[in-house]
Formats: sequence, structure tokens, C-alpha cells
Amino acid sequence: MASCSARRPIEVIVSVFVLVTFAYFYLVHAFTHSGLFSSLSDVASLSMSLQRAGHADASRGAMMADAHLPVFVRRGGHVWQSLEDVESEAFALRDIHAMLDAADATYLEWVVVSDVPVGTQQSRALRRETLLPNIAHTLQNASGKECVLPIVRLGDTNDTVAEAFGCVLHTPETHGDALIRRLTERPLLDAAVHGALDAARDHKALPGDVHQLHTWRDGSLWLQPINPTTRWNLPEAEHTRVSWALAFVRRLAVRAWSCVRNADSIDFTVLLAAYILMHGSFVHLYLSMRRFPSGFWLASSVLLSGMFAALFALLTANVLHVSVDPVLLTESIPFLVIIVGFEKPYMLTKAFCSHAFPTAAPQERDVLDGATAEERFVQALTKRVQQEQAIGAVPSTPMAELAARAIARAAPGIVRVYAMEICILVVGACCGIRGLCEICQLGALIIFFDALLLFTFFVAILCVAIEVHRVRLPHGDGTEENVVIEPPAEPKLQKVHARPLPWYRRLSNMVEHPVTRLKLFLLVTLVSLHALNILSTFTLHTVFLRHHTTRTPTLYDKAISTSSMYNVDLFNPALHTFLNAYASTQPHDANLVMAVAYPSLLVLVDTGEDAQHDILLQAAVNASGSMRRAPSSAVFTWFSTSRQRPLSALDSFMHTWTAIASDPVVGKWLSVVLVISIFLNTFLLKGIATRNPAVIEGNAVRVTAQAAARLVGAHLVDHWKADEKPTKPNVRMVPPPVVVPAPGDDAPPRPFEMVRMLYDDGNGVLSLNDEEVILLVQRGTIPTYTLEKTLQDFSRAVRIRRAVLSRASATQALEHSQLPCAAYQYEEVFGACCENVVGYMPIPVGIAGPLEVDGQLILIPMATTEGTLVASTSRGCKALNAGGGVTTVLTQDAMTRGPVLDFPSLTSAARAKRWLDSSAGAGEVKKAFDSTSRFARLASLHSVLAGRTLFVRFATSTGDAMGMNMISKGVQSALSMMRDKHFPEMELLSLSGNYCTDKKPAAINWIEGRGKSVVAEAVVPGHVVKNVLKTSVEDLVRLNLKKNLVGSAMAGSVGGFNAHASNILTAIYLATGQDPAQNVVSSSCITLMEATNGGADLLVSVSMPSIEVGTVGGGTVLSPQRAMLDVLGVRGANAETPGANAQRLARIISAAVMAGELSLMGALSAGHLIQAHMKHNRSAPGTPGTASPTNTKGLQYLPTMTPLVATPIYAPDGQSGSPAEPSERPE
Repeated sequence: MASCSARRPIEVIVSVFVLVTFAYFYLVHAFTHSGLFSSLSDVASLSMSLQRAGHADASRGAMMADAHLPVFVRRGGHVWQSLEDVESEAFALRDIHAMLDAADATYLEWVVVSDVPVGTQQSRALRRETLLPNIAHTLQNASGKECVLPIVRLGDTNDTVAEAFGCVLHTPETHGDALIRRLTERPLLDAAVHGALDAARDHKALPGDVHQLHTWRDGSLWLQPINPTTRWNLPEAEHTRVSWALAFVRRLAVRAWSCVRNADSIDFTVLLAAYILMHGSFVHLYLSMRRFPSGFWLASSVLLSGMFAALFALLTANVLHVSVDPVLLTESIPFLVIIVGFEKPYMLTKAFCSHAFPTAAPQERDVLDGATAEERFVQALTKRVQQEQAIGAVPSTPMAELAARAIARAAPGIVRVYAMEICILVVGACCGIRGLCEICQLGALIIFFDALLLFTFFVAILCVAIEVHRVRLPHGDGTEENVVIEPPAEPKLQKVHARPLPWYRRLSNMVEHPVTRLKLFLLVTLVSLHALNILSTFTLHTVFLRHHTTRTPTLYDKAISTSSMYNVDLFNPALHTFLNAYASTQPHDANLVMAVAYPSLLVLVDTGEDAQHDILLQAAVNASGSMRRAPSSAVFTWFSTSRQRPLSALDSFMHTWTAIASDPVVGKWLSVVLVISIFLNTFLLKGIATRNPAVIEGNAVRVTAQAAARLVGAHLVDHWKADEKPTKPNVRMVPPPVVVPAPGDDAPPRPFEMVRMLYDDGNGVLSLNDEEVILLVQRGTIPTYTLEKTLQDFSRAVRIRRAVLSRASATQALEHSQLPCAAYQYEEVFGACCENVVGYMPIPVGIAGPLEVDGQLILIPMATTEGTLVASTSRGCKALNAGGGVTTVLTQDAMTRGPVLDFPSLTSAARAKRWLDSSAGAGEVKKAFDSTSRFARLASLHSVLAGRTLFVRFATSTGDAMGMNMISKGVQSALSMMRDKHFPEMELLSLSGNYCTDKKPAAINWIEGRGKSVVAEAVVPGHVVKNVLKTSVEDLVRLNLKKNLVGSAMAGSVGGFNAHASNILTAIYLATGQDPAQNVVSSSCITLMEATNGGADLLVSVSMPSIEVGTVGGGTVLSPQRAMLDVLGVRGANAETPGANAQRLARIISAAVMAGELSLMGALSAGHLIQAHMKHNRSAPGTPGTASPTNTKGLQYLPTMTPLVATPIYAPDGQSGSPAEPSERPE
């Protein structure tokens, strides 16, 4: 076996990796479902199964199946709780087990008879009001005395209705399998349906009902059971989520802490010392391997071989049904590592290197002391040629032969040590001590596979590493001077003083390495102490766990995922009723434990209805075997396609390979194998390329005749080079063209005439510095608005324009001002957002929230310079989140444009209005309008007359763009068609006649809406109002009425029935690239507050009929603004539903406005507004600034102050600074 590995090392390494991959696939599911990864409720469920199932060996299969049964506990005098909740209350592990031992353990089986929302309203009501109750009562009566719990009516948001009844079992009976099989037999189900139909026929007199009952009686209605194939493995899906890793860490920490708290001090000390020794063995391994070539990689290979051995041992233990407690396994890892040890790979590596790199003996050299290196080389070469006729490279010893020699020397001692360790562990496995027995069994398997991998996998790695190192050596004989390997020691004769005992002699001769002797001594000591009951480290109670086989989702899995009615938790009304009904029959102070099975489903199937729109009904139809499925249904596509056509061999292979390669662990293995392959090939090729047979002075033992000829020819090279005389080429070299470089920026500008000539000659601005370009701009040669096109450098264009405009101004402060201009992507601005750019204005951006909007947590970016705004909005978000978040409704999405049209007469204008109001005219206008864009679709037209002037208000959806340009283009096309075909006398005065109305407050926007119309609502609990907002519900409602409603009405406000909606909206607009001027219309908002739930809670709503936003075009093309849209999850256009991103942004804005409104109203009600602003909005600047110098001399345009129109207010009499008496004032 070792010889085969030495001859074909690469094949052996690849084969081991393949076997490890298959072992990983076999064990990964068992690991994820083991007790180590589960919660404490799983362990308690197993413990309860052990206590109630009787003989452990006979019921092991059932116990393993129940590892994931949900368990609920009612402690005496308390309410029902899940066992996981009890665990979260930090109960000690032994206290929980003590409670379970004293509790009355029962099992709950429950059956759910469901009716799905298909068919007409009449047939649906007939099934649910008459058939379902009768069927449930019939089945409950057929179950016998076990099912005495009340029948519960269930429903969900999908309009599915069900009747559920439960059965309490005090004996396992395979946990109700016999009962469920009896209840789901076809004769009983058919009898229940027929009995329900007969009862319904006796009570129903309507003709339609009687006809429907006759139709169902003919066989179109039946009851289909849907039972799980493996009923207790449903939580498998939770292991596929990303959160499984976090749950594993949390549960592992809880389990470890429980074990540490309940362990004895001596056990904890032993485990701590074992872990320290284990890590010390790792360090010792790497330090020992440093003396060998590639020592680091050889040490890593030893660790890798040990991990592979543990993996194969776990696989074998699983196949042989050797139970291993995962908690006990984690505690025994250091002992297993110490037992396996690393001295055997070290001994094998030492034997390999001693044969591959023997210590070179000194050789006699027939050289002259005073000879040069070349003379010594020639003498050695000549001597070798004289001794041998055939000159050639003598091949080195094959690696397989060296491996055979090394293994023959080291293998006997290594095998003896392995055999002794296995024998000791077998004795420990036969001692009968629970815990120690399983660990010794697993340890023996690990040692066996470690020995197998040592002489296969590790031997192959040794051969590859040594062969690569020999190729890289510059010596021809394969020796290396820096490899310190002791030569094989000669056996020494020992003087025998007395005749020792035979067993002592054998043991002393078997083990030579001192570390091995110490390890064997510790192993014997550990087993002996456990056998004598002196040490109890591994005497924990063994938990029998078996792995769960991987399976594909069944029809039952898909069926129970359709509704929350089938969840096994205390929020389920059926389970809550069952548990309370059972508890009412037991003493009040008794401890109760109930293991709840997953429900058995019975679905009413009506073949006269289409099942493609309901997954539960599809599952029932598929379970019945009729396979009646609509072609458009994608839920069970896999079920039908697997039977339609067999996969070809190639397709099957590619599918399997894709599944294997997509696994994260296998993908990493493939990457590692690729890196190793590249590494080996690189070193092999490098070694072959750099190997030179004549590199050492005087060492010409293995130099070929060809090398000697080359060496002799090398003596003539210098002579040939001396005779060669360089000659001038007969080729005429063309000098490169002379390019006048641009002077540096610090150089003074050249005269204008020269600069203008260089600019006009074709070199352009490339040969000019910034000052010279500024000179051209100041003289009018280059317009400022064309700098970007002329310079083809946006940053330089901004810098030059900044200097030109600054020098032309009165203050001349712009060029060297604090306004930044560097490091900005002006390419995004050019032609899209701004002209005559001289820099950019940084505005601080804060994040408010997160805020839950329609079930999603959203961070709110706000660009503002007003202190307390972001903090106040965040406080409002906190209050809204405490009540369940904000719910929003989009009532309208239509941007408007109102052109103004002039006609020569009133009758002509009226005729045009009637035509626009007619269906024919509106249809023609819509056709012309819609042809201009893929997204713009005309939604409505509204026209009014003012004399001979006609105003038309176009409303259209614009997708994810804000849409002003889009709608203007459509309006232009529609009006052109209208004038060309119907009203040639019409004159278009303007595309915008202020009837839109854009960027101006208007009642028409407040009434009819513009852009996105959104209404948001939330309920804030009363205690949150008190603790977070520092006020009361009554005070907030009263303040909102007086301030936002009455106060705004007194001021004559249009759409201003709010506290500060514009504040939040404008900050979000600036952060997300919206048009800030649109806040005039978009901020229209009415905030309403009222007390709800009997005055205990606060109901808040905001209505914003004209939010004008977009996620495409305008300022949204800039990178910072796009980043903020990314934060909100609405960047760009929505590929699936055009307009969805802009609508989502409007919903978020309305929710954020509500948060700001709520917080400000709370501050005003509590009187905290001034304190907050004094704290956050009046801080002294970090660097005190100075006022800008202003030279007013000679400036005649400075206006004087206009006198006040209102009557001035004077101070009371007797105070300083008061003006003259009223009698003295001028009239």
C-alpha cells in the first residue's frame, strides 16, 4: 500500500480528496441536525423520549425521530411556555431535567380539516358552514376517547378556513401514528364526507344548494389526507438559512456555559489542561518539522491528515451505529488529538529525509592547491572521461525505491505503537462506562484511519515534497548542505545484567520514541482512573443521536407553508385552546409537559374547481394521484417534469457535477487542489529550467561531453569579442519632431498674440497652461460655457472658470474661497444638472431611523444644515417602530402639465373644450400623447375656460422619472396634432400656463393631486408617547387640532395643515437628488391625530397629495445621490414594474414626514423645543470666522432701508432706550 502510494502519489492525493468530499456530503446533514447544533428543547425532547419509551435499544428509532418535536411546558401555577423560552430564562440544565422528570409528559396529535378559497361564494359557504363542522365531528367521534379536546375554527388571510381537533396521548404508540393511520383511512374519510352531505341535504332547502350537493355526492368532492413522509424532520429548512450559523454560535455558547457551570472542578481542570496540551502539540509539530525541507507544509499536511482521519472515523461510526454525544465529543477532542499524536509522522518524515538526503562523506579531490577554478574543473572532467567511456548523467535513486527503504526502516515501530494504542482503547471501550466507552470506540477508529492515511496520503505528500525539493537542488547527487539529518544509527550492543521478563522486554523494545512512551502512559492512566471511578470526566449521560437523511421537499412541506394555521407555536389559536383545555383537567400546581406533533392535514378537494391558484389544493390533488395541475403552475413543476422525460447521461452528469461544485466546501477543495497543482508545476518547471550540471568547482562527476564542449568553447568567447569592432549603421536616422511643451503653471503667461497663435495653429489648449487659457477666456477667444468641450478636462475647466469669474467680480473671493472644487465627477454634471460649474456645495448628510415602512426597515438619509432635525426625526422613528411601523397607501400617480391656449373667439374656444371633453377627442389626444414615450401614458384631461383662453391639465404616469420633460414632450405632440387636424386657429401661448401647477402653492394640487398621492398611518402606544415623546395622547391630539388645523386655517394656508413637513421632505430631496424647488408643492400635507383604543393609544396619519419625486434623471445621476437611493433600495428604474421605485420613494418620504411631525409635536407639547435648539443648533464653530471685507466707498448702488409700514412697538415708560413721548412724535 505504501509502495503504491510512493509510485503514484498524485493519484493517491486526488483519490483521498475525493473520498473526503463524499464523506463530507454524507455527514454534513447529520452534523447540522445533531444535538450540538440544536437548542436545549431538542435535548429535553430526547430526554423525555428516553424516559417514556421503555427499552432504549428497542425504541431508538422512534427516539431519534422525535429529536425535533416542539415541547411546551407549564410549570405549576404558571402559563404554558415553549421549552426554548424556559431555556432563555437561564434555567440550569439539571434543573430543567429535574422538572421534566417530575412532570406528566403527554403527546398531542391534531388533525386540521381545511377548505381552500376556490369555487363560487355559494359553494364555498356551503362547504364551510355545513360540511366542515360535520366532517370534523365525525372524525373526532371515530377517534375514540383520546380526542376529547374541543374543536377549533381556524382562518387566515388567504381566506382558508379549517376545523381542528386534538388528541392527547399518555403513551407513545409511536406517537400517534396508529391513530392517524386510522383517521386517514379512505373508507372512514368517504363515510365522513357522505354523512356530511346527507346532513347538509336535510337542512338545506335552496334549489342551488341541493343541486350542488347532488354534484358532490356523485364523487366530485372528497377528503384528501396530506401526511409527512418523515413527520418529525420539518425544521430541516431552518438549517439552510444564513441565520443558522448565528444560531449555532449562540446555542453552542449556551450549551458550553451550562456544561461548565455543572461540571466538577477536577473535570474542568483536566479539560483545561488537555486543551493547553493540545495546542502545545500543534506548536511542537511545527517546530519539529522546521528541520526538514518544506517543513511548514509538511506540518500542515500532518494536521490535514489527522482531520481526514477524524472525518472518516465519524463516517464509520455513523455507519456502524456507534452513538457519539456531540457535547462529549467537543470535550474529548483534546484527548483524541493527544492520543493520535504527531510523533509517528515525524518519525516517518525523518526516515524519508535520511534516505533522500544522506550526509555526504568527504571525497578525495585530485586538484592542485594553486590551480584556478577552470583548471580544477578541467582536471576533474578529464579524470572522469578517462575512467568511463559512456559519459552521461547518472540518474538519481527513484523516489519509490527511497520510499520503500524508509518505510522498511520506520514502519515496524510505527505499526507497533498504533497497535498498542488501539489495544488500550479497545480495553476502555469494553469497560462499560457510559461516555468513556463511546470515546474509546471513536478514538480507536481515528487511530486506525490515521495509520491508513499515514502510509497512503502522507507518504504521497512526502514523495511529492521531496521530489520537488530534489529537482530544485543545484547538486547533481541530490544532497543538500542545510538539511540536518542524522545518519541511521548503528545498533549498539547492550550488556545484559539480568534476564528480564518477556513482556517487559517486548514492551521496552517496541516503543523507542520518548513522547510515544509518555503518551501511552497517560492513556493507560486515563482509562484506569475511569475504570476505578476516581476520575469522572467522560461519565456524562450519553445522548443517542442519529443523522437525518437528506430529502427533497415533500407535498406536505409545501402544504403547511401556505398558512400560519399549521404553525406549532403558542400563537396558534388551536394549540392555545388544546393546551388550556388539557391544563384545566389537571391540578393547578402540577408540572405539565406536552410534546406537540405536526398537524395532519385533510383537504376538501372539489374536482369541479380549478386548483392552479391555490398551493394547498394543488398539494392535495397531487397527493391523490390524479395529477390534475395547470400548465402555468410553477409550484410542482419539478414533480411533473421528472416523469415527463428521462435525463440523458450527459445531462445527469452535468447536473450532478454542478450541484457538487456549487457546494461551498467542495468549491474550496477545488480551489485548493488547483492552487496545489499550479504550485507543483511551477516548482517542477522552475527546477528543471534552473538545473545546471556544471555549477560547482571541481565537481565534474556527472557532466556530459556536450557540457565539456560548451565549456571549451567558452574560452574562445573573450577572444572573439576582442576581435569584433563595432560599425556604424548605414541607415539615416530621422530626428523626432520638436514639440513645444506647455510651460508650468508657475511660469508667467506668454504674450497674448503668441498664445492666440499657438491656439489657432492646431495645438489647441494642450500647449497652454492655466493662466494662458484664462487669458484667452478674458479676451473672449474661448467662451466660459465651452470650457469643458474645449479643454476636454472637466476638472481643469471648472478651475479655470472659477478663476475667470472670480477675477471679474467685485470681491474677487471665489478663486481662493473655501468652496471645494477638486475630486468631483463633473462628467456626471455636464449637460445634466448644472451649468457654469465652479465647484460643489457639501451639505452634511445624516441618517434617521431605521423606520419600519410597510414591513421593511428603512434608513432615512437627510441632507440638512438645521440642527436637531435628524435627531428629532430619529426620535419619531423610534416611537413609530414601537407601534409596529408605518402603513402607507398610494392613491394616485400622475404628473400634470397645464398649457395655455388662445383662440380668436369664445365660440372657437368652447368648441375646442367640448372636443377635448368628448371621448373621441380625448382618444385622439391620448394616442398622440402616448406615442412619444415608452412610459408616459395619458391618464386624464381637465380643461377650463377663461374668456377666449383655454387651460388644459394633462395628467399622466411617468414611470420612475419625475416626468416634467416626458410630459412636456407628450403635451407638445398632442397639441400639434390638435392644431393641425382640428383647430388651425388655435395658438399655443405656453406649454405651462400655471394650471399644472408647478413650484407654486395651488388649491388644484391640494384637491386633485400632482405626482404621487400618498396617505400614511400609524398607531403609537400610549406608553411610548409618555416615555419617548414625554407627553400624553390627550395633549398631542389637542395641540394638533389647535395648531395644525385651526392655526393653519386662520392663516389661510393651502396644504399647510402640518407642523414642518417641508423640513423633512426637503432634506430627503437634497440627499436623493430631487428638485429642491418642488418642495413648495410636495410639502402640502395634513397631519391628523386622534385617540384610539379607548383613548390609550395615538392614531397618526399624514396625507400628502402631491409628492413630486423620481429615481431616474435629474440629480439622481450623480454618484452621491445614487448612493443614497441605494440606501433606500430605490436606485434607478424598476425593471419588473416601471414606476415602482419612485412610488416606493414617495411612500418612504411620507413615513419620514410622519416621524418628524410626531417628534416636533411632542417637543412642542412638552416644552422641549427651545432647549433642544439651544443645545444642538447654536454651537460655536470650531474655527471662528471673520466677516467678509466690504468696500462701500464710491458704491452708489447700495439702497437705503425702506421705512417700516407697521406701527413700531415702543417700550413701557420709565425704561432706558424708550423713544420720545407720544405727544412729541411727529404726526
